[in-house]
Amino acid sequence: MATNTLGYYDPLFYAQEGLILLEKALGRSARVHRGYDRDVKQKGSATGISRPSTFTAQNAPSSDQNLEAGTVQIQLNYWKEVKFSLTDKEFSLSRENIITDHVSPAIYAISDDIDMNLASLANEVPWYYDLASTTEYKDLTRAKKVLRDNKVPFNDGKLVYCCGSDLEAGFLELFANANFAGHSSQAAQLSGSMGVRSGVELFANNNVNTHTKGTCSVTTLAMNGAHAKGVSTINLDAATVTGTLVAGDSFAIAGDTQRYAVTGTFTASGNAFSTVTISPPLAAAAADNAVVTVRLDTHVQNMIYHKNAFALAMAPLSEAGNDLGAKIATVVDEKSGLVLRSRIFYTGETSKISVAFDVLYGIKTLDPNLACICAG
Repeated sequence: MATNTLGYYDPLFYAQEGLILLEKALGRSARVHRGYDRDVKQKGSATGISRPSTFTAQNAPSSDQNLEAGTVQIQLNYWKEVKFSLTDKEFSLSRENIITDHVSPAIYAISDDIDMNLASLANEVPWYYDLASTTEYKDLTRAKKVLRDNKVPFNDGKLVYCCGSDLEAGFLELFANANFAGHSSQAAQLSGSMGVRSGVELFANNNVNTHTKGTCSVTTLAMNGAHAKGVSTINLDAATVTGTLVAGDSFAIAGDTQRYAVTGTFTASGNAFSTVTISPPLAAAAADNAVVTVRLDTHVQNMIYHKNAFALAMAPLSEAGNDLGAKIATVVDEKSGLVLRSRIFYTGETSKISVAFDVLYGIKTLDPNLACICAG
């Protein structure tokens, strides 16, 4: 009979190792604003995390500026789990083998799920820059200019550029060229690292989505009725229009310098689109019949953004099962804002030991004006 030490059944050890692996596996998730809640939550709960504050310099002496805007509520809508079973023989393997062969792939799957959901927030970004047909350095500098024009903070080291496979290949070929000689060129050739260029960290990501445009039959619409500043739902119409507007389509309103993104799927009926949800809310009041110019194109959603454009929030799950025979542990990393639960329990019917890792999290766009789609 295989001999196991008690330590092999320690869920805290596996939770701690899993959290280390989770932090290493983070892609886009490592490059957004993160926060956590120490209180036990369940799926669908809301949690408040700190939000980077913004201030306005005023003539002195001035009054205190309200910090309530420094907190944002995020719905914890994602409860994701990876569970696997080990026989007595498999569980008698060394801890290192269990971590390498089972725990590491399980944690990667969780990290990938978080990353994919964060990728969907690109649909809420209204700004764009059209990349060149062949990758050029201005695909970085001109995209960065869009952020500059939107007064995005540039001096805090939080600018990142998320590249899909085509753009990554283009940048690596560009940076490995003799015109980019030196250490940076060697890094591109030897390690495949795109590094930091022009103050922006470039990184490749497997979960860059392709936006498929709506089927709206025209690109010029009009506001259907007057709309007040701050609303997030609008009505649009045209003399004749059919088809759909979908999440990720964007538009501009005449007289308004702010761009907007559609955040759902809407089908024209009676030459109008009703209750269209948008990101961000209207920055200025819009008059009835104001001209709306829609951008309809299918593109890869590469993106340059400031880390404060998006947020990831996590919270611990219940450990009540500890009283029902399972061994459960939760670890919280206050520095990274990551939370992970591990459970170990025996399944009598199969004579197997089950190991499960799960996370509870939510995502949110904090400010779509801190990001720009680099349309490939």
